[in-house]
Amino acid sequence: MNYFIMQTDERITFHKNLDYSQPEFRKKEPFVTFSEFDENDRCPDFFSGRSLFDTYFCVTDRLKEILEVYSSALQVVPFFLTDKKYRSQLVCWNINLPVEECIYLEGRIHESPRFFLNGTNEQQYIVCVVNEKAHYLIVSLELAENILRRQLYGIRFMPVSIVWKEDKAFENNHS
Repeated sequence: MNYFIMQTDERITFHKNLDYSQPEFRKKEPFVTFSEFDENDRCPDFFSGRSLFDTYFCVTDRLKEILEVYSSALQVVPFFLTDKKYRSQLVCWNINLPVEECIYLEGRIHESPRFFLNGTNEQQYIVCVVNEKAHYLIVSLELAENILRRQLYGIRFMPVSIVWKEDKAFENNHS
């Protein structure tokens, strides 16, 4: 199965001034967070941010509905992204998935890397992978195509290879 890292298009600045260090991002309860944006600004359907060693993946309603179909392990917490001048408010979702540990990362992250994972090779459409301090949201080709067909805004995909611990390719590279 082909996989892709799901990323926010870095040309979009809408989410860049969000404060991910707020303790509410760690909690599993709805919360309000403030940012500067105009009611005419378009929010990307996927954006992420970091605070210390935590990475937060945030999605809009449209993307959340798609992801829920592809993963029963997906946990979502709503938050209300509110303009500091109270001109506009958006409902977004902080998503959480079980984390797969990356035993080894081959290649550079911007050049179609290969992830060697400790998990089992069941068909997974979406997986959160941790390598050292970096978190990646990796989706299958099928899920990426579905997202692209919906013409969601601000999402880009970078191809990657995944090798699971029980695969023969894993044994050959780590014998």
